[in-house]
Amino acid sequence: MNSQQRPALEPEMIPHGMKSALICLDEGPWREAARAYLSGRGYHLMDEPDPETAAARLRLNAVDAVVASEDKTAALQEMHERPGLRRRETVLFLVGAFASLDPWAAFASGADWVLAEADAPRCPELMAEAFKRQEALREPWRLAEDALGG
Repeated sequence: MNSQQRPALEPEMIPHGMKSALICLDEGPWREAARAYLSGRGYHLMDEPDPETAAARLRLNAVDAVVASEDKTAALQEMHERPGLRRRETVLFLVGAFASLDPWAAFASGADWVLAEADAPRCPELMAEAFKRQEALREPWRLAEDALGG
């Protein structure tokens, strides 16, 4: 295999009923904090710092949450290209030069939630709050789906 070829990816073996998360961050405090937080909540983790491979993993697997840095353009493009219903199934956390949980920054970046680089020590607090808010945001969609017999 030459340096341009990559091994073929296979879908992850995610146990039935288990939530999964893809972490697309370089080494550093956010990567470690996100891994610890999500694994502590019972998520199956896919730790993939390479954005191209992360995008491929997103195409192959059902993913409930993604934590990516703002420079991981291939993975982010994969998320942004998803149609609305499919996109809504995955919570996207974007780590970068934002104020954590800033709704306007999240909107402008196409993420569900933004997290400041400097706030890695606050990871459990910030991600817990974001997931709590995400559930509240999803409730109307769930009620509509139930009303339509989905």
